[in-house]
This record gives sequence, C-alpha cells and structure tokens, in this order.
Amino acid sequence: MGDLKKKLDFINKNIVKKNLNSDDVSDTLSTKQKLEELVNKNLKNRTLEIRERPVQKRKIFDKDYDIHDFVYPLESVFGKVTLSEWDGIKSETIATVFNNPQLKNIDPRKLLFFDTETTGLSGGTGTIPFMLGFGYIEDRLFKVKIFILNDPAREGFFLEEVDTFLSNLDISGVVTYNGKSFDYPLMETRYILNRKKFPLLVYDHLDYLFPARIIWRNTYESRKLGYLGDVLLNISREDDVDGSLIPRLYFEYLRTGNFSMIEKVVEHNALDIVGLSALLLLGCIYVEDYSRTTDEGEVFGVAQLNERIGILSKAEQHYQFLRKSCERKDIISQSVKRLANIKKKEKLFKEAEELWNILSDYGDEKAIKEMSIYLEHGKKDFSGALEFVRRGLEHSGLSGKQREDFEKRLYRLNKKIEKISYEN
Repeated sequence: MGDLKKKLDFINKNIVKKNLNSDDVSDTLSTKQKLEELVNKNLKNRTLEIRERPVQKRKIFDKDYDIHDFVYPLESVFGKVTLSEWDGIKSETIATVFNNPQLKNIDPRKLLFFDTETTGLSGGTGTIPFMLGFGYIEDRLFKVKIFILNDPAREGFFLEEVDTFLSNLDISGVVTYNGKSFDYPLMETRYILNRKKFPLLVYDHLDYLFPARIIWRNTYESRKLGYLGDVLLNISREDDVDGSLIPRLYFEYLRTGNFSMIEKVVEHNALDIVGLSALLLLGCIYVEDYSRTTDEGEVFGVAQLNERIGILSKAEQHYQFLRKSCERKDIISQSVKRLANIKKKEKLFKEAEELWNILSDYGDEKAIKEMSIYLEHGKKDFSGALEFVRRGLEHSGLSGKQREDFEKRLYRLNKKIEKISYEN
C-alpha cells in the first residue's frame, strides 16, 4: 500500500489543485478540507428517503473492495409511479420501448439496471470504473448493490467478486443509460486488460437513452438522467455531489481511507440506478396507457415508439388524437406528417393525399414533393404534378440537392406534357 499511496499523493497534487474553484470554498483551506466541505455541504435535506444497511466506515483498507447495499420497498413512490407497477408491465411493452421484437418474451421483473462511476469520461485504458452499481427486484424489494474498488492494482480480484455476484442473479436483460457509448465499451476494455470476458455481454443490452430522447425530446430541454429524475420523479439533485468532483473524491478516498469522501458519491450512484428503473417504468406505463402522460409532446413520443416498431394502428390513434386535440402547432404539424407517412405505408393514398394537401398549404417541402410524386405516378395527372413542382421551387428553404431534385422533376414533367400534346 505504501507505493500506491505515494502514487496517489502525486496524482492528487496535480489533479485536485486544478479546478477546485467554488464560491463556497475558502482559498485558505487545504485540499483535503476543501473536498470534505464540498462533500458534506447541505446534503442532509434529501426529499427521497433511502434505507441503507449499516456499513462500517474504515480508516484503513482491509479488502480489495467494499460493497454497499440500498433497499427500496416496491411501495416506494417516484413522481407518479410506484415501483410495484413493474408487476403489471408486459413483455411486449419492453419490446416497443426498445424497438426490438425479439424482446417480446423478456421478463420485465428480471431486468438488471447497471451504472458506473469512473475516474474520467474519456473511456480510454487509463479510465477506471471504480464504482459499479446494480439494481434489481428481489423479495418485493428493489435492491441496489454497489461495488467500490479500493485498490486499482487489485482490479482483477474486484471484478471476480462482481462476477460471482452476477452469476447468482436471474437476469433477463440489462438496462443502462448511454451504456452503449460509454459503460459497456469501458467495461469490456477493463475485462480484456484483466484477461476476462465481461459477463453482461451474454444478455440483451437495453440502452434507455435513445427511447428517452424520443419520449421527452418535445417536452423537456434536457434528456439527462439526473434532469429527468428531478422533473419527472421528484428525485431532487440540488444537494447532489458535483459530478466533475467525483474522480478527485475517489483519489482522496484512496489516499486517506476515509469513506466520508465518497459517501455521497455512493448515494448518487444508488439514486441514478433506482431513478433509471422508475424512469423506464414511467415510459412503459405511457406506452400501455397514454392517458397517464401530462404533455402533448409525451403523447407524440409514445406514438413514435409505436410507429417505429410497426404498431401502426396505435400510432395512428395517438396522432389523430393530437391532430384534433393538441394546442401546440408544432406537434399538430408533426402529427399530420406522421399520419401521412402511415397512410402511405398502408397504401391509403386518398387519405394521404388529403393530409399532404393540408401540409402543402403550409409550405411543407416534403409534402409538396409527395404530392407531385403521387399525382405523376399514381393519378397520371402531369399538369397537377407540375403545379406542385413549381410550388416546391418557390420554397425558400430548399437545399441545393432538393432544388436539383425539383428541377429534374420539372424537366421530366414538361417533356411528358409536350409528348402528350404532340400525340394529340
């Protein structure tokens, strides 16, 4: 441990001193005091009650890792969802949310929720996932188990303990938030460096970042997990530890063995995991019953989820509802466009034509193009198609490629009309 502490002292001198600028931290304090004050400041008034099993705070390391357990009864309420509602979620709903028909037999109650805390965001070989958090339902409880690496030089033994834990779980799939871009590639790298295989690769990986963007992109300015947890689940982040400080807090924890340095980081990770479960549950509830939504943008997002997996009848129902009842013009316009696409897929061209005409009157370039194509090839109305092409060329927002496409259509239609006139 002596060599490790010397290395960590060197790292802290060069990392911690850089950007610890805070209006609430005095320049006269030592690095250790600054970190302790940042960690402990105003973190007592959480709106979410967390029941943590007692954990011994140690001054020196006696293991390669620590394990911390959090327990949430399924009666726990997050915003307008209760964790017990996982009991009623259908497998088909999970398939719809993640646009994967192969998930129609997945067990929603056996999903594993996974998140990491790391020493950086670059994701390279120098980035260490020092905290691994797992959430799952067991014995009418939502449990969160968090593993903390106490010695980077002993990462292999740390991963062995994680592997043993995972081997005893009954898992139907793994849910992350941006795991495809960050957590999974990073974990694969760490396992390869330790001559192991990342055990979660054998399960379906469900990255909820992408469906969440679809559901809430027309409602909220951000789709970050912490932000959505705050506005949708009442998981307050006002007193949360600053994410940019987490690596420094970890290095200080390694140097001192003082668990208080990362205690709030552990809570932060637990909140992310239970919040991810509640947020996915909310999205599933919206898909099964869109009347539970509170915003027109959410209804539009749910309609898109149904459309992209091919449940067109449900998507059409949502779009028609928005077309007739929505107050937001942007949502009405997008709903009419999506409806027109559905009618085209179903080869209901007469109904699609009606919708394209509505959109064309508002100068929608794509609808104008669709009308010109339909009139030319579907109705053989070349004069009508030519009129829509001319309207398209008057559109001020055309890109060079779009203008070129309309000009080609204009030339072709003029030739067809000339030929008909000559033959007559």
